[in-house]
Amino acid sequence: MTFLQRLKFYGVGFGIGCLVVYAMVGNRSCVTTNEMKMQELVFQPFDISEKAQCKLKCLIYNEALLKIEMRNFEVNYDLTDVHADPCGTYFIQPKKEFASKYKFDFVINDCDSMSRILDINIQDPNVKCDCK
Repeated sequence: MTFLQRLKFYGVGFGIGCLVVYAMVGNRSCVTTNEMKMQELVFQPFDISEKAQCKLKCLIYNEALLKIEMRNFEVNYDLTDVHADPCGTYFIQPKKEFASKYKFDFVINDCDSMSRILDINIQDPNVKCDCK
């Protein structure tokens, strides 16, 4: 067997091996637990408490806009209580690159099929809000 024949034989085997690996792995992507949780919260229906609704009005936001812009937020697991009873309580804050754009964060209570935004913490000193 000459060198060229061996090279062709190796090339065919390598090509078949690449196809098998691609068929098994495909085009999967790596998703962190933080990203998975945010995707779950975005696609899950949610309810807003009266206090949070009042603060949304102060920020000139509505539910639909908040839901759209939640993709720019992340879960802060240091302040989150996942094992709270009856539902986990998550502290949602803007990602670092969006921290200057969004001057608020919020607390969301995540149950099985429904989430509830409990409170919104406004950090912008220019926004005056008298919600209780």
